[in-house]
Amino acid sequence: MQSATTNTEYTATPSSTNDQTSNSAHTDANKHLFVSLTKDESLFLNKKRRSWKLANPKDLYTFRGQSIGVFKHLLHIVIFLVCSFLFIYIYYLPFDKELINGVGSYNTITPFERFSRTLFVGLILFNLNSLRVNLKAYSIKRYWFAMASNSLLKVVILNIYYLLFITSSMAYIGAQYGLDLFSAAQLFEDDASYEIFLIFDFFISAGIIWYAFRFCRKGLK
Repeated sequence: MQSATTNTEYTATPSSTNDQTSNSAHTDANKHLFVSLTKDESLFLNKKRRSWKLANPKDLYTFRGQSIGVFKHLLHIVIFLVCSFLFIYIYYLPFDKELINGVGSYNTITPFERFSRTLFVGLILFNLNSLRVNLKAYSIKRYWFAMASNSLLKVVILNIYYLLFITSSMAYIGAQYGLDLFSAAQLFEDDASYEIFLIFDFFISAGIIWYAFRFCRKGLK
């Protein structure tokens, strides 16, 4: 009896081909996961990690896995309180009053200014609440005060830059007419275009708050 022989040559099936392709792609992807850093790059990253991260919510978010020491935590609390009192002083204390003889004092804040100030505070509280919600999903020790103080201080610094820009622009325009800064500001407030400036100022100020607090709205995982 003649025995039957079977040809056992290997034939690549579609499934095995796909496996090889996926493994090859996975290997190629892994080549890009580990990149050797130069000495200067390592020094730069270590410097970023050890920095105080004041008014720098971006770096704080990037290195959020780094532990926050007790001293830095206390510093963040102090900055948060100072910035909070500063906002209360600007937006709520009744300093915008004018005294008229025989009539008394009246508030010079317009309804639009009152609405905008309330909205600014609402934006800050919304972002701080978003930060609290994100920390509930992924808790990081002492992170709330760190990010809240960094974001508030960022708002203060950006508003200082904005105020310097407005002041320098007003001084330049006043100099064209031979006026000092205070006279130019008073003349501008009495001008009809001042209402348009208030609308422009509203969007700029709201944008500053939204930009400075953007990392409060980001997930922490």
